[in-house]
Amino acid sequence: MSKKCCKKRNGKILSFILIVVGIALIVCWMPLWLWFLIAGIILIVIGIDIYYK
Repeated sequence: MSKKCCKKRNGKILSFILIVVGIALIVCWMPLWLWFLIAGIILIVIGIDIYYK
């Protein structure tokens, strides 16, 4: 039981890191760096998905 709880907490930490990195990429986004915008959005979506699993 405690192992499952720990895994869920680690998942939330991982999702938080992914969301923060994704937002940072979008904040640093420039017109030529379209891939950074796409990568940022993907990381945020993955982070939210992990958070709600």
